[in-house]
Amino acid sequence: MAKRVDALGPTGQRLAQRIGELRRRRGLTLAQLAAKLSELGRPILVSALSNIENGQRRVDGDDLVALASALEVSPNALLSELFFVSYTGTDEAWAIWVAEVLEAEGLSVRVQAWDAPAGTNFVAWHHQQMAGATRTVAICSEAYFASHWCTQEWATALAGSTLVPLRVENCAIPEILRPIAFQDLYDVDEAVARRRILEAVGLTRPTRWTSSFPGPATPSSNRTSPAFPGRLPDLWGPIPPRNMLFTGREDLLADLHAQLDRGGGRVAVAGLAGIGGVGKTQLAVEYAWRYATGLDLVWWVDAETRTGLETGLADLARALGVTEGDIPDRAQAALAALGRRRDWLLVYDNIPDPRTLTAMLPPASGRLLVTSRDPAIRRAGVDVVEVGEFTRTETAALLRHHVPDLTDRDADRLGEAVGDLPLAVEQTGAYLAETGMPPEVYLAELAATPSVMLGWQTLQHPGLTATVTLAADRLAATHPQAAALLDRLVFCAPEPIPLTSTVQPTAGALVVGEAQATHSMLGAISRLALAQRSGTTLRIHRLVQALLRARLTPTQAVDAFTGTLHLLVTADPGDPDSPVNWPAYAALTPHVTAAAQMSTQTDVIEPDGFRRLLADTCWYLLWSGQAQAAHHLADLTHGSWNCHLGPDHPDTLHITSILAAVLAALGEHQGARALDEETLTRRRRVLGEDHPDTVGSAHNLAIRLGALGEYRGARALAEETLARQRRVLGDDHPATLASASNLAYLLAALGDLQGARALAEETLARQRRVLGDDHPATLASVSNLAYLLGALGDLQGARALAEETLARQRRVLGDDHPATLASASNLAYLLARGDLQGARALDEDTLTRRRRVLGDDHPATLASAHNLALRLAALGDLQGARALDEDTLTRRRRVLGDDHPATLASAHNLALRLDALGDLQGARALDEDTLARQRRVLDDGHPITLIQLAEQGEYRVVSKHQLPEIPNPESAN
Repeated sequence: MAKRVDALGPTGQRLAQRIGELRRRRGLTLAQLAAKLSELGRPILVSALSNIENGQRRVDGDDLVALASALEVSPNALLSELFFVSYTGTDEAWAIWVAEVLEAEGLSVRVQAWDAPAGTNFVAWHHQQMAGATRTVAICSEAYFASHWCTQEWATALAGSTLVPLRVENCAIPEILRPIAFQDLYDVDEAVARRRILEAVGLTRPTRWTSSFPGPATPSSNRTSPAFPGRLPDLWGPIPPRNMLFTGREDLLADLHAQLDRGGGRVAVAGLAGIGGVGKTQLAVEYAWRYATGLDLVWWVDAETRTGLETGLADLARALGVTEGDIPDRAQAALAALGRRRDWLLVYDNIPDPRTLTAMLPPASGRLLVTSRDPAIRRAGVDVVEVGEFTRTETAALLRHHVPDLTDRDADRLGEAVGDLPLAVEQTGAYLAETGMPPEVYLAELAATPSVMLGWQTLQHPGLTATVTLAADRLAATHPQAAALLDRLVFCAPEPIPLTSTVQPTAGALVVGEAQATHSMLGAISRLALAQRSGTTLRIHRLVQALLRARLTPTQAVDAFTGTLHLLVTADPGDPDSPVNWPAYAALTPHVTAAAQMSTQTDVIEPDGFRRLLADTCWYLLWSGQAQAAHHLADLTHGSWNCHLGPDHPDTLHITSILAAVLAALGEHQGARALDEETLTRRRRVLGEDHPDTVGSAHNLAIRLGALGEYRGARALAEETLARQRRVLGDDHPATLASASNLAYLLAALGDLQGARALAEETLARQRRVLGDDHPATLASVSNLAYLLGALGDLQGARALAEETLARQRRVLGDDHPATLASASNLAYLLARGDLQGARALDEDTLTRRRRVLGDDHPATLASAHNLALRLAALGDLQGARALDEDTLTRRRRVLGDDHPATLASAHNLALRLDALGDLQGARALDEDTLARQRRVLDDGHPITLIQLAEQGEYRVVSKHQLPEIPNPESAN
C-alpha cells in the first residue's frame, strides 16, 4: 500500500502550495493537469485536484509521483523547502540567476526582484520571507557584507542554522562565518557554478539543467532564464573601466533600471541629469557593468559634441560589420542596425542639448541611457532621473574607502564642507589618502584656496575645478549677460534662490530683468549645469559658488557683490509681521544672511534698500518664532552698522531696537533694557520726543520694565507713550494698538483687572478691524483678554475664547511658536478652575515644548514649571509640587532676581508646600521674607499681597491668584 501524505500538516500545506505554484508556473489549468495525470495512468478528478491545492485532500505516494511527473519535477522537489535569496542591489543579476537555477530544479524560491509586490515595505517583506523560509541563500560579496540590512539577514539565518552562503566575488569572509562551508561561483563557467549551487543545497544529482549555455537559456518554464552573471555581451565597447570604489546610489540605479527595463516595443530612453560633479557618468558606467548580463550589445559613446556622437556611432557600425560610407552615414547605419536587434544598451554620455539627441535617437526596441548637464533633454522624450548629492552616509562610506580610520566627526565635517558633492568627496578622500593631511588642516586649506584643493585629479575625472572652470568659460563666451548674473548669484547662499522677471514679479523674488532676457539667462546657466533650475529658482552648490568666486579678481568681486546687494533690494516680501508673507521671507532669508555676513568682510557700502530688507528679515525671524536665528543676524548687523554708520545713525538705532526685542524673546531682559534705554536716549536727542521712532523706543522700554517686574515705572511710561502715539500716529495705528495692549497687560499685573479688561476689549476690536483676526498681535490680544475674563469670573466665556484662539494660533503660527505656547499656558490656567487633570496635561505639554524651544531657564519656561507645580499640588502630589517649586525658585532667583514678582510667587508657593508637608518653621521663615519683599515691590494693596496677608498663620494650599502668564505685547517696529 502506498504511503499517504497528510495534506493538512505543515509538510502537507507546503506540498499543496507547491503543487498550485508549479501548475500555474507551467501555465496549466486544473483540467489540463487532470488530463496529463490520466495520460500517466493516475487519473485524478478536477474537483479532487482543487481540494489537493486547498489542503483539503490527502495525497498518497503514487499520487505524489504522478503529480511530480506531470509538473516536470522530482517528487523530492514537491516536498522541498522554501528558499529565500538574500542579496544587495549590486549583485541582483547573480541573485536572479541563482533563483532560476533553484527553481529549474522544482524548488520553491523567494527573491525580491521577482516576488516583492510594488509599493511593499521591503524591510517588512524581507522579515516576512525569512520567517517563512526554511533556508536562506546568501549572495556574498564585499558589498553584501558592507550592507546593514544584508548583515541582519545573514546573521538571522546563521542563528537559525539555515544559511547557505554562495560567494560571487573573492571577498573577505566575516570571522563568524569562516567555520561555515562556502561555495564559490566566481571565476568558473556556468556548468560548474550550477553544480556548486545544487551541491550547496543538497541536490547533488540535478534532474534538469537550463540548456544552450552560453546562448539564450530555454528552460521548460514559460519564463526566459537569466544569463549567467559575469559574462559580457558579444559586442562590448568602449565602456569606461568600472569604478571599484563606486558607493551607494542603489535607489537611483533601481529607478534607472525600472525605466530602461520596461520594453513595450519601442526604445526605452532614460536620462541622468544634474550639476557637474554629482556623478552622472560614474552612475552610467556602473549601470552598464551591473546590468550587462543577458544583453547582446552594450556600447558607449562620448556625445559631448555632434562630431563625437557621430564618431562613436560610426565605430559601432564598424563593429556591426558596416564599413562603407563616411562617418555620418555609418552613424545612421549603426542606428538602423540597432533597429534590427532587441537586447542592447546604448549610452550617450554628456549630450549637450535636446536637439542633438533628437537627431540621433535609435529606432525600435532596446535601451538608451543618456547623461547630460541640460535637464531640457526631457523635451526629446527622455525620462530624466535627477542625480543629486550623496547622502551623508554615502559620503562617509566613500571617504572611508580612502581613509579607513576616519572618525564620524571628521567624516561629517568633510561632508558638510564639500556639500556631499560626489566628485568633491572623491577628490577629498584621494587627497587625504595621498598626502596624509589631517582633516582639520584640509578643511582650512579648502576654505582658503578651494580652486587648488579641488583641482586634484581623480582616477576617473579631471577634477571639480576643471569642470567648473570649463563650464564658466563657455557661459562667458556664449552668454555674457548670464555670466554676469551668475557672478552676482554666487554671493548668495547655497539654498534655492527665488528669481523673477519684471512681468508680474513674484513677492520676495529677485527681479532679474525683462521676461525673455530673464529666462534666457536662467536657461543658459542651467544648460551648463552650473546651477539646478526649477522654474525661475536656481540653486548653486556651495563648492561651485566657491570656485566661481575664486575666479574673480578683487575688483571684479567687489563689483559682483555690489550687484548682489542691489539685486536683493529688488525683492519685496512685504510686511514681516504678517504670516502671509513668511514663506517669501523664508526663501529670501538665507541669501540676505549670506550677503550680510559678506558685507562685514568688505568695504562695500550697503544700499539703503538692503539695510531696510535686512532689518525686516530680522523682524520676520523674531515674529515667526526663530529667536536664535534673529539674534545671530541682528547681533552681526548691529556690530557692523555701529562701526560703519555710527551709533546715532537711524539704521543703527533701528537694528539696536530689534536686537533688544530679540534679547527679550530669549529671556535676556536686562540686556534688552540696557539697549532700549540707550536707544531711547539717542533718539530723543537726535529725533525729538514726538518722533515715531522715539515713541517706539519708549514703548519698548515700558515692555522691558514690565518684564523685569517694575510694574509701576512701566505703567507710567506706558501711559505717557500711549498718549503720545494717539496724538502723533492716531488711535488705530498698529504701534498705538501695541502700546494699548502693553498698558492693559501692566494694569492686570498691578491688580486693576477691570481697567485692564476695558482697555483690552477696546484694543482688540481695533486690532481686528486694522490687522485682521489672524494677525499675531490680534491673537495675542485675544489670549490676554481670555485670561482677564477668567480672572474676573467669566470662566465659560474665557475658556471658549481661549480654545478658539489656541486653535487659530496652532494653525497660523504652529504648535511650538512662543505665542502659541503662551496661549496654551493661559488655557491651562482656565481649565484648572474645573478640569485639573486637563490643566495638568496641557501644562506638562507646554512645559516640555518650552524646554525644547526656549531652554530650561527661559522666564516663560519657568512660568510653565510654576503653573505645573500648582496643578500637582491641587491634585495631591505635594512632594512632586515641592520638588518642582524648589527647582523653579532656584532658577528664577538666578535669572530674574530675588525681588521679581515671579520669583516671589514661586517663593510663596514653596512656603505653602513646606507647610502642607509639616515643615512649619521653614514655611513661616520663607513666607515672612516673601511678604516683606512683596510689600516693597507691589505695595500692600496689590491683590497678590492681600492674598498672602490673609494666608499668614494658616499655611494651607490654595489656588492663589497668579501674576498673568500672558505674552508681552510686541516691540515697536
